[in-house]
Amino acid sequence: MLIKREAMDDVGGWDEGYFLHCEDLDLCMRFHRQHWKVGFVPQARVLHAWGACSRSRPMFVEWHKHLGMMRFYGKFYRSRYPAFLVGVIATGVWIRFVIVAAYNFARHLRKKLGF
Repeated sequence: MLIKREAMDDVGGWDEGYFLHCEDLDLCMRFHRQHWKVGFVPQARVLHAWGACSRSRPMFVEWHKHLGMMRFYGKFYRSRYPAFLVGVIATGVWIRFVIVAAYNFARHLRKKLGF
């Protein structure tokens, strides 16, 4: 991520309320709201050489990813949409977490049982 110092100062820096994931989305949303240009290069490739946390503690990472999404949606969309729709979005986020958790558990169990 390349950021002009002036832009970062304008939006107030990173939101430290995020633990893992979505802090970049939050920052880009705040840039957008302050009329800074946000660019995305889909051809760019990033290789996570270690990936240690997501590999050794996938549920920890998934839990915090979903908490980050809830924080992001609450911060930027809660006041813009009816409570019912916000509830539907929150339900969708947590249903996704349950599905991912079940998938990770099944993979773990399959490895442990040798399938």
